[in-house]
Amino acid sequence: MPHNEERPEHFLAHGWMRVRAVFSANEAAAMREAVWRTLATVGISDRDPSSWTVERPGHLQNVRSDPVFRALGSARLLEAIDAALAGQAYATPKNWGSAFVAFPSTQAWNVPSDGWHIDANYLSALSPPDGIRIHALFGDVAPRAGGTLIVSGSHRLVHKYFADNPPPAGARGADYRKRLQRHAYIRDLHGAGAPSARVTRFLERIEEHDGIALQVVENHGMAGDVMLLHPLLLHVATSNAGHQPRFLLSGGIDLHSMWSTGARPETRVARAWEGPHYDRLGE
Repeated sequence: MPHNEERPEHFLAHGWMRVRAVFSANEAAAMREAVWRTLATVGISDRDPSSWTVERPGHLQNVRSDPVFRALGSARLLEAIDAALAGQAYATPKNWGSAFVAFPSTQAWNVPSDGWHIDANYLSALSPPDGIRIHALFGDVAPRAGGTLIVSGSHRLVHKYFADNPPPAGARGADYRKRLQRHAYIRDLHGAGAPSARVTRFLERIEEHDGIALQVVENHGMAGDVMLLHPLLLHVATSNAGHQPRFLLSGGIDLHSMWSTGARPETRVARAWEGPHYDRLGE
């Protein structure tokens, strides 16, 4: 991908930006060690792949408070967050997110047809945004090896769609998600199709709808790389078709304006916003 994906202008147009080398390889290794120590308590070992029987293990709720994860809050990341939020004031998180591991999967890799969602108020602001989502890789992630998929440009689509099609009073996040599937591109994204055809259409092509360029993009890269996402950006977890575990820290920052109006998120996400932490914010 071109280097302009690391610029604030890219974030405005496409809803995401990469921040390379936010923390070092040694700091990433320390993060992985903290996760392995926690997984060892339930019989999962880094030295024994036969113990990797659960593709997405739990039991990682408490690891977020380990001091090793403070390295994420480097000056490089804070500068990028300031740019993405257009200088709006925000509180620095006490913890930068929750850790998620994806072990190698027995499932064939594909562009998923379900699970696409946003972790935000569907009626929140487009620009400047009412918050930011943070996906940090603390292990190298190759293509098709468990990297989160996003729909580049979908923050603009979501904002425009609900401006043109206001939901009824009292609508909740699940209602918004169903209504959004009436849009042709989102409907097709949730439809059936051969894996190769879905990869060709959604991952390899750019489609323009209402003047908005849309394309599925995979979050892969090196340990220490961070992807900042607009809160209205559609994304989904994918299977890990690689040979090594994928390590992700997922968190975010919300301004007070995020929940001042409109829909609450779906229940599983709503609980994550009751406190300052993102313990239930998923991939």
